Amino acid sequence: MTSSNKKTGNSGKTIPPAKRIRRWLGRIGIMLAVLIGIYILFRLIYPAWINTCLPPDAPRIAFSLDNSILGRIGITDATYQRVMTAAGGRLITLRPDAAGVPVSPEGIETLLEKEKIDGVLLTGGGDVDPNLYGGDPNTTMLVHRLRDDFEIALIHAARQRGLPILGICRGCQILNVALGGTVRNLRKEQKVKSLHLVMKGHPVDINPDSKLAETLGVTHLAKVVSLHGNSVGEPAPEVTIAATGPGDVIEAIEADSAGQKGWIVGIQWHPELTLDKQVQQKVYKSLVDRARTVRERRR
Repeated sequence: MTSSNKKTGNSGKTIPPAKRIRRWLGRIGIMLAVLIGIYILFRLIYPAWINTCLPPDAPRIAFSLDNSILGRIGITDATYQRVMTAAGGRLITLRPDAAGVPVSPEGIETLLEKEKIDGVLLTGGGDVDPNLYGGDPNTTMLVHRLRDDFEIALIHAARQRGLPILGICRGCQILNVALGGTVRNLRKEQKVKSLHLVMKGHPVDINPDSKLAETLGVTHLAKVVSLHGNSVGEPAPEVTIAATGPGDVIEAIEADSAGQKGWIVGIQWHPELTLDKQVQQKVYKSLVDRARTVRERRR
């Protein structure tokens, strides 16, 4: 008895291999078309459209692209575009892998001047390179060293200019590393990981004397949305702890500009994923308001 390589359909008829291949190719083609459509919508059309909602003199907020899967197809970009537009700020994308974009503080200083940047937003993404803070290189995911170097240089240049800086999730961690701190790996801590690596939500206690408490107007948040496998470890010398969460996880840090008072805040959770929580959205409004002050001062 010989076995056949042909499959039978629901009707019992044999489907030739060539036809099965054509079906699969058709399905793959449809999936690719959908992905391309999503990319065009979120990366090109949506940002261009939403920017038309802002006045020409809206504060210009620099940010580098998220290197996670959602970031690469433009969904993260679109989320921040929506949040920042609601706060009155215009996002200016600075790509670390673009031709001619520098990774030195001096070069970025020139870039910030050229783009008329008034503030900086550091977003989420893959892990910060552990070689930058003496961590274990075998426990990281989606490391993008070029992005790390670019954002560290961006942080130093922005501090020198007295620009407000807001770091979200990974942005909070790279802010701490840039100033001399470390990163804590939560993936090895099962109880802590279960609260922070999935979007269950957890409470946060805020230092009443912090910039964050002044910004939000509260010292406790009953529920924030987290999605991270790392957090701030040892705070940098110039950094103060602004908030903590379950498992003694540092949920927010802050610092001043170089040699002067300033507004530099890093938050480990994702306020942009809780758009119905108006208190949490104040961090974006505060960034834009301070960026507007920088813009007016430059005139």
